[in-house]
Amino acid sequence: MSNIFISTSLIYLASEAAGCFDEEGKVDKATCNNKVYGFLPASLVTNIAVISGVLSAFFMPLIGAILDYTPYRHEVGVASALLMVAIQGVQIYTVSSTWFAMAILQAIAGFIYQIQVLATYAYFPELASEVGERTMTNFSSKMTLLQFSSQESFLILISALAIALKLNDVVTAQVSQAINCVWILIAFGLGWFKYLPKVGTRHESMPEGTNNLFSAGFIQLWRTANAINKHFGRSLRWYFAALIFAEAGVNAFTVVAVTFQTAQLQMSASEIGIQFIVVLACTLPGTKLAEFVTKLTDAKRSWIICLTFFGIVTGVAAVVLSGPSMKSISFIFCVLWGICLGWFYPTQNLLFSLLLPRGQEAELSGIFVYCSQIIVWMPPMIFTAMYENGISMQWGLASLVLFMYIAVGFLLCLAPWKDMLEEVNRPLPVDRTQT
Repeated sequence: MSNIFISTSLIYLASEAAGCFDEEGKVDKATCNNKVYGFLPASLVTNIAVISGVLSAFFMPLIGAILDYTPYRHEVGVASALLMVAIQGVQIYTVSSTWFAMAILQAIAGFIYQIQVLATYAYFPELASEVGERTMTNFSSKMTLLQFSSQESFLILISALAIALKLNDVVTAQVSQAINCVWILIAFGLGWFKYLPKVGTRHESMPEGTNNLFSAGFIQLWRTANAINKHFGRSLRWYFAALIFAEAGVNAFTVVAVTFQTAQLQMSASEIGIQFIVVLACTLPGTKLAEFVTKLTDAKRSWIICLTFFGIVTGVAAVVLSGPSMKSISFIFCVLWGICLGWFYPTQNLLFSLLLPRGQEAELSGIFVYCSQIIVWMPPMIFTAMYENGISMQWGLASLVLFMYIAVGFLLCLAPWKDMLEEVNRPLPVDRTQT
């Protein structure tokens, strides 16, 4: 959540460097079309997301191969955790003279975060087989609740400090980075040095036809994708296709939202923090709605309805939120977006768990993580391109709907529910040359 405050600070400092402020420190509409380093200041955050996304899409197979074919899974997790803490610490000194270097670090931090996620997820299949499905399900729900509660607490703390001490965007980000540095140091320390053990190599040898980790990662992905297409063409194939676009649209929401709130609605860091507090608070009723709709229909239909509703809310918001005068109205959309996010993730994960062939949890979990990142850079890039060419940010926000509805199209290609479950109950044939 600290990325919300650092992003707002970076946009402010980039605008200052571009000469977009008058003597009173307010945006001067006569000069706010100035560019810095070839881009409009408001494009900075989405450009950061594009760079992080491209790095993740290109290097995730390599990181996955290191986790699978070497005994360094724990070391990768520790190294990425320490790098994240170090970057958060350095970014405390985000000021007028350092903002561009800090923006580069922010792009790198986004990529390192994905390494951290992949290293952590690599433990889940083994943990599930060790403790059993019921215990793992209970653990996952508690961890999700803890994650959202922690994010909510952090946002409340930083927003309260910003309002009480009347901090500007730059100082708010500095305070946020300082507290976040301590926060994640404690969490990563407990996770990697107390709870997550060192483990051995998952596969004894690399796939046949390769002799290096980089190509091994891509070959493994290619072979698994071909096997899914051949044996699970009515279920997992369409699920993963939908996942690619759904995650791209929804993941881009936070990045685009911060830029939209800062530039289009002229919000301060504390105001944006309050809005995200509302979003996170509303994820709880969203999860309850997800449970209700899923029981009433099934996981497939529930996810389709969720994405359809998410697209409608985002499209209407793009039309209605035309400027700073719409700040108060935007809170209504924050409530609706929170419900959508609380509905989206548990339904997506539930559908995946139901379609996951037994005995292939580890391999397909890696595919799941990679699919969630493969085109995550595309929506921010489209948003930036539209804005840089003079197209209103409202249309840029609306562009996210396209990705959500493409995902819906793929989900509609899924076989009927009973047929899908019957198909995935057949185990995925294993190519023994890969292990």
